Amino acid sequence: MTLWLYRTLLWLVFPFIVYSGWKRCRKSADPDTPIIDCFRARFGLKRAQYQTGGIWIHAVSVGETRSIFPLLKQLHQTYPNSALTVTNGSTQGALQALKFSPVPIQHQMIPYDYSFAVHRFLDQIQPKLVIMIETEIWPNLYQACHQRGIPLILANARLKQGSFESYQKWGGRLVKNALNQTHLIASQFDIDRQHFIQLGAEPARVKTLGNLKFDIEIPPGLVVEAQTWRQQHDLTNRFIWVAASTHAGEETLMLQAHQTLRQQHPDALLILVPRHADRFEAVANELKQHNINFAQRSQNQTIQPESSVYFADTIGELMLWFAVSDVAFIGGSLVPFGGHNILEPAALSKPVISGQYHQNLQALYDSFKQADGLMIAQDVEQLSQQLIELSQSTEQRQQAGERAKQGFSQQTGALQRLIEQLPI
Repeated sequence: MTLWLYRTLLWLVFPFIVYSGWKRCRKSADPDTPIIDCFRARFGLKRAQYQTGGIWIHAVSVGETRSIFPLLKQLHQTYPNSALTVTNGSTQGALQALKFSPVPIQHQMIPYDYSFAVHRFLDQIQPKLVIMIETEIWPNLYQACHQRGIPLILANARLKQGSFESYQKWGGRLVKNALNQTHLIASQFDIDRQHFIQLGAEPARVKTLGNLKFDIEIPPGLVVEAQTWRQQHDLTNRFIWVAASTHAGEETLMLQAHQTLRQQHPDALLILVPRHADRFEAVANELKQHNINFAQRSQNQTIQPESSVYFADTIGELMLWFAVSDVAFIGGSLVPFGGHNILEPAALSKPVISGQYHQNLQALYDSFKQADGLMIAQDVEQLSQQLIELSQSTEQRQQAGERAKQGFSQQTGALQRLIEQLPI
């Protein structure tokens, strides 16, 4: 594909992009944390005055946004006089940034990859450096930064197999040119580096620096907060497992596994955390339809002795639920989605279980498998058995948690390596 063809196709789908953006911004309206000019900003229109000459960091969604928090802190400490502008591609990612950023930021939704919108935004913030997180390859944006002499880094860069094959098939010269307009492609793993080179990136431009998500900072007081929460709900002696980032159809499987577990441990508690907030109501209805005795976080309901499920239908508290739990299951993996981040529970020395579908993060999962720091459940029956075994042995849980922490610790240091590569 050429840049000319890419731009033509973008204009052909312009009405659909406009409608989708308007719908998402309207749906995400949050009076407590408004996303200022959510829709207008997608076209480079913003009424607020920006501080210029700083660093622009883009993270598309929730997981990517949380991964940049240590980076934001380090940038703020290293360059205290430089404004930090954070953009997001999803409204859920934007809410994460606005609610939980550890340092002051300027924020807006990323402009769509139309030249007029990109240039308008660059005129507003005039950055001295742009950092794109993971697989955000936008040809018009890369071209604009290259033309203006703004160094652009693709950080924490990765290519899951499906994306790599799609870029190989359709990207052609368009992707090759974009990759070679970067100052640096900082890949997570060697396999990612090889993929970028195969797509046409100059080898000297691509370096394997590791995964920023490994440089997780455990919030001060988190462990004490988790212990206090368990005591307040009289859960000190109950076995608790969390099913995090579950997808449609997966909650049913979690409830099946939990029912089997409770046949052995009637007081076991499941903390259920769906991946997407727009599914909270549907999951709550499913719990009611199954006549599950559950307490709901958003309603501030207290967990009773007879409660079998705690429905954690809030945003930004996942680390607390990992700290509270005895075992963590990471969703998007018992249904064919492709898996989610396993690092946070591993950093807390929790046994980590995933389903068989983790191709989206294959290199990350492989590194944990090599350290025996991850348990894989092929189906709900195996998940049930793993939970039963872990619930019966404190020693086994401790050993599994230590192996997960070891797998995590072997990969740290990516943040400092990235900071050393910044061209400012």
